Amino acid sequence: MIGAVMPKVVDHKQRRRELVDASWDVIVDSGIDGLTLRNVARAAHCSTGRISHYFANREALLSAALVAVHRSAAARMNAIANSEQPARDQLRQIALEALPLDDHRLREWKVWMVFWAAAAKDKDLAALNRQRYAEWRGLIRRLTAELSPTEANDFKAEELISLIDGLGLRITLNPDRANRHMAVSMIDRWLESALHQ
Repeated sequence: MIGAVMPKVVDHKQRRRELVDASWDVIVDSGIDGLTLRNVARAAHCSTGRISHYFANREALLSAALVAVHRSAAARMNAIANSEQPARDQLRQIALEALPLDDHRLREWKVWMVFWAAAAKDKDLAALNRQRYAEWRGLIRRLTAELSPTEANDFKAEELISLIDGLGLRITLNPDRANRHMAVSMIDRWLESALHQ
């Protein structure tokens, strides 16, 4: 048919990603309580109807946001873990990748902090967070076991995870250069002491 208008091709995965990304902005700016479909629509420059097309409700969007922030970090860390580098270099890079040492990771940490607070009183979010930590813990345990195959390996892995969590919170609350530099130094000192015992 001459002059027929072709239907617009919509990349649904991209649209969904844009909505999740907008939800991160809302969470960082306004917290969990500010995560309404109206606020996300405003941040994504779209209608609430478009959001409803991809997410059944606010809770579905919230869960998708948590899964997405985890997958974003996990993809980068898994790429490091699957590289040809020595295990010690992999562990160091993964530990540093887990810290908010740049603006992108700082944004991720701000989202995580809001989720952790919400997970303390929401069993569904708590379950998602436990699943994320189980995957993270498994990766760290595997690498520490390669470097130091002793009975204390699980403790060393938990020690490193706790160090990363503490440093991450500190930097997120005060993301200045001194805190970021101190975090890198502490990770290096931990690697020197814990893996040579």
